[in-house]
Amino acid sequence: MRIVCLGDSLTYGYGVKRASVWTALASRAMTGYEIINKGISGDTAGGMLSRFDTDVAGNRADMAFVMGGSNDIFFSGSVPEAKSNMAALVFRSLHHGIRPIVGVPLPVYEPGLAKVWETYASGEAVKRRLEEYRKWLLQFGGSFGVPVVDFWECVPADSDGLDAFYLDGIHPSEEGHGRMAALWAEHITKLTK
Repeated sequence: MRIVCLGDSLTYGYGVKRASVWTALASRAMTGYEIINKGISGDTAGGMLSRFDTDVAGNRADMAFVMGGSNDIFFSGSVPEAKSNMAALVFRSLHHGIRPIVGVPLPVYEPGLAKVWETYASGEAVKRRLEEYRKWLLQFGGSFGVPVVDFWECVPADSDGLDAFYLDGIHPSEEGHGRMAALWAEHITKLTK
């Protein structure tokens, strides 16, 4: 089973060692699965769409895990563009005979937000857009029978846990990647039984 994970910095593993990225952790935990990380830091859902044929279909994926859209929201405030590109990624997967799985990007932890990200990722408007996008991804997956891994489920509820989960309010720490790997592996194992 070959699974290509297409995404942005949350998939790539910004700020952590390659061996600590959730895709690498999941790969070690799920023997028999080849998990290929095709995350690019800073990528948008449109960028992912433009490289789908090369990065996913070109790697002869059995399954495509696609997660993005946060950067679309951070940099342009465009929820509709993120939605349309994510839908196109799912339908392109189906066109190629590749089983799609959608990921819901992590929420922003504003109290832990690094200064460099404040201009793009802080404030109520960003929070509302990310919540709207999450709701849409869950509804979209349900409507089209596409499995969804909601990474909001593995985010701690308390501030001590959040401080340990995030590096900079956007990107997960090694601990965060561990939690993401466990949730992802649980979902994928159920899908492939």
